[in-house]
Amino acid sequence: MRVVQLRFLSLLIILLICIQLSASTKKDSTNTQKVDSSVVNYYRLSFDSLFLGSTHIVDTSIFIVTDFDEIQRSKLNFASLSNIGAPHKSIVLINPFYGGYNLENNTFPQIMRNYKHIRYLTPVQPFSEIYYTTGANKEQQMEVSFARQLFPRFTIGMEFALNSSPGIYKNTKSENARVYFTGRYHTKDERYAVAGNYYHNKIWLQENGGIKNDSVFENNIEPDRRLISVNLLDAGNLIKESGFGFEQYFNFVKSNVKVNDSTYKPRKFQFGRVTHQFSYHRNQTIYSENSPLVDFYKTSDAVLDSNSTYDSIYQSSFKNRLYLSSLGYKKFQNDIPFFIYAGIEHVYILQSDSLKKTTYNQFNPFGGIRISLFHSSYLDGKITMITGDYGSGDLEFDAGIKQFLGTEGRNLGNIFFRINIVNQSPSWMFERYQSNHFRWENTFDNSKFITFNGGYSIKGITIGGRWQVIDKYIYFNKLAHPEQSTGTTSLKHLYTEFHIRPGKFEVRGSFDFQDVNNTDIIHVPTFSGKLKFAFAQDLFSNAATIKPGFSINWFSSYYADAYMPALRSFYLQNEKKIGNFPFIDVFLTLKVKRASLFIEYANVYALFGHYQYYTTLHYPTRDARFYFGVKWRFFK
Repeated sequence: MRVVQLRFLSLLIILLICIQLSASTKKDSTNTQKVDSSVVNYYRLSFDSLFLGSTHIVDTSIFIVTDFDEIQRSKLNFASLSNIGAPHKSIVLINPFYGGYNLENNTFPQIMRNYKHIRYLTPVQPFSEIYYTTGANKEQQMEVSFARQLFPRFTIGMEFALNSSPGIYKNTKSENARVYFTGRYHTKDERYAVAGNYYHNKIWLQENGGIKNDSVFENNIEPDRRLISVNLLDAGNLIKESGFGFEQYFNFVKSNVKVNDSTYKPRKFQFGRVTHQFSYHRNQTIYSENSPLVDFYKTSDAVLDSNSTYDSIYQSSFKNRLYLSSLGYKKFQNDIPFFIYAGIEHVYILQSDSLKKTTYNQFNPFGGIRISLFHSSYLDGKITMITGDYGSGDLEFDAGIKQFLGTEGRNLGNIFFRINIVNQSPSWMFERYQSNHFRWENTFDNSKFITFNGGYSIKGITIGGRWQVIDKYIYFNKLAHPEQSTGTTSLKHLYTEFHIRPGKFEVRGSFDFQDVNNTDIIHVPTFSGKLKFAFAQDLFSNAATIKPGFSINWFSSYYADAYMPALRSFYLQNEKKIGNFPFIDVFLTLKVKRASLFIEYANVYALFGHYQYYTTLHYPTRDARFYFGVKWRFFK
């Protein structure tokens, strides 16, 4: 039934795109600037990003067309399970600031899309793009994007993604779907503007708890993976995350712009604007199990219901943010040397599980500043404080400087430095949790993080270092229960990132070195890296381009975290080290006009009989396999 519903939704979206392509386009007569109509820009989070120049271009190169798996698109390496669309976590230690009560699902960071990830597309002409891939064992993925201006100054957009993968091991099927819609409007003089969004994520996956005996896989005793015994046969997770919101701003003074006046000069001093943001967010998670007494749960708490497990958690929040800023009508092209903002946020939170309902209120003041000097020095800083029923006293201070060696237009690169200070309450899941398999009531202290990050960047190459001091770190121990360290831990992290295009070659990758002084509570590989390499050759008088290449992901051997399906969380283990296996993919891409096609053979090194390809304990990744895909872009 789920597959039928997803296919119906896919056909509906394709129909909408066809309607969009056949419709006429109304152009804004006020737009007289010559631009490349094939370029599609986007911004995230807020109108402030648009005015301050934090915009991006939708990448249309054939180099990225083989990155069909969401975790491939990140600069980081991830530990994951045996199937695409499964839970995953970065193997580079990252400690985000929750901002009070944490409603985000941290087990699917590359799959879930909420208001932080939504792209507000700004095409010059109607834009649509379809991306479809298929692989072995009926694995299918599709992504659809479109945006258009319905009438002057009003733009709508939509992005949809679908993954359906039966998996090769027992009880590993996954189906993921996500969609969001956007709309944006501004008045002719840009004194007022409003943008809105709606998003929905649904993840359904079977949970098998990993294979029972690793030696059956590692010695290839049973080549048919469907016959290898697994720990769970009747377990599954359903995760839903959805919400909607809008943002609006109003400038205090009227614009002195005359429409179609190319000689316009903005006022030297502008009184700024007031911005209001509203968002509603809801989560629902359900873990079900028809055999709760199997040996897999022997280290968990005594079950409450020995017949079946149905653990349901519901969370929702209403958030209002109101702030003043110095932004007026100026935009980044005019160089904004000084930007300051300050405001307050109110959050109402509801959490409900099988035992009780709890509500919280938070009032969180925040503010920030950005200064640019001589087109070469950029300083910025922000601070957020949490007050109210949950997380009162939490704080984040973040500040940095970027110095170009020259000017931003002509330079020998730039050096940068940032400091981040966080005082953070324990996540709700660490303190109070009730389920059929796990229960605890904890009173943990706040964790504190101080991070120094600096480096040098030039022409697509960044080299840097990060030093983080962590006090009273909270983690899931070897029994999959939360525990807090009593002392201070430090992390040294050296990294490099690069994306360069020398001639017909294109190379992208990253390399990380991590050193933790307390390996009893934090497990990360000492070395990890990923590399993608391709060579481009034009064909048929530049009518087509062919681009063969390969990619490698690798990390050194370490005690990688285990995974507990009943918690949807990773936890410590000292049972077995995994790693030191090169995950190699080879591919061939072809671009003809606006269509890009590829064929890829993944996990090539597995053909040599080295059955050691894990990223998570007891979860072998997929065997060597073929993929085929196509990405097609349309313009009116």
